[in-house]
Amino acid sequence: MTKTCDGFKIAEMDFKLRGPGEFFGTRQHGLPELKISDLIRDFPILKQARSDAFEIVSKDPRLTQETHRKIRQRVLETFKERLELISIG
Repeated sequence: MTKTCDGFKIAEMDFKLRGPGEFFGTRQHGLPELKISDLIRDFPILKQARSDAFEIVSKDPRLTQETHRKIRQRVLETFKERLELISIG
């Protein structure tokens, strides 16, 4: 990191070294729970997945439509404890 003054390159190296932290939660660093992708290599498809997820949630915020119920179930199973943090604030 001493070889550049480019903030973007420094941030990218920091990201590679420490990870992005938690998506839901309070940790500022650490490896994410993603086990099937590389956040840098797979950025384009992850960006598309994010866009798709926002579109689904904008149309069905509680994921109650039949086509979204399995997504809701999976989110609740995976992030149950962390989602409780939302109600604290």
